[in-house]
Amino acid sequence: MSFVKKFTSIYKTDLKLLRRDPMLLYSVAMILVLLLIVRYFKDRIGVYYPTLALLVMLFIPMILGMIPGFMMADEKEDKTIQALQVIPISSEAFLAYRLTWASLTTAILTAISPKILAIELPQKGLLALVVLFVLEVWIYGLLITVFSESRMQALTVSKVLGWFLMLPPLIKLVVVWRNLSTDWSKFTAFLPTYWLYKVFEGIPLNDYSNFPTAIAVHLVWLIPLVLLFRKRVL
Repeated sequence: MSFVKKFTSIYKTDLKLLRRDPMLLYSVAMILVLLLIVRYFKDRIGVYYPTLALLVMLFIPMILGMIPGFMMADEKEDKTIQALQVIPISSEAFLAYRLTWASLTTAILTAISPKILAIELPQKGLLALVVLFVLEVWIYGLLITVFSESRMQALTVSKVLGWFLMLPPLIKLVVVWRNLSTDWSKFTAFLPTYWLYKVFEGIPLNDYSNFPTAIAVHLVWLIPLVLLFRKRVL
């Protein structure tokens, strides 16, 4: 079987998995609905709206990272992912194949979300968010894959990780809402979403000084996860 035919067979397996669980296909619609709901309440939210806008935008990489994570967890449970080892391809290339469509969809939804949310972002700021969101798709998808052995475990892991990664903007929202003197969100600086918020916060001020740190923190999470994937999965 040629290299192209082997990849075609994998894509056919992916389509079967998506047809088996159509809720995954509804994820994009779910993201759009969430964006529209938050936009509807913009005038009532007031000063908290920018933080809430970022909070709902975080669902883009989380939901889209969940889909390939669930697919790979499903393959682990069915023992089909081991069969992919016969294909002459590296683990990194396989991940790129598996996560490319999720990354592209994330980039597209991130690009249109400011218009839906009625917030102004300069092109440079939007590009920074796209880069970080794509990295988070990989991180979230790999976290689910590496630490799940079945679809049920993947569901539990995704819920725990979702709340965990949303802590920085949630805490920041409470700090702004209660006008606290201490920014308690800084204690979550080890999370990639903390630095995502810092970048988002600096965009209106044309301050991108936190972007290199944000990239570094995301890579600190991503690289060990890729190594764990090579060791424990493929």
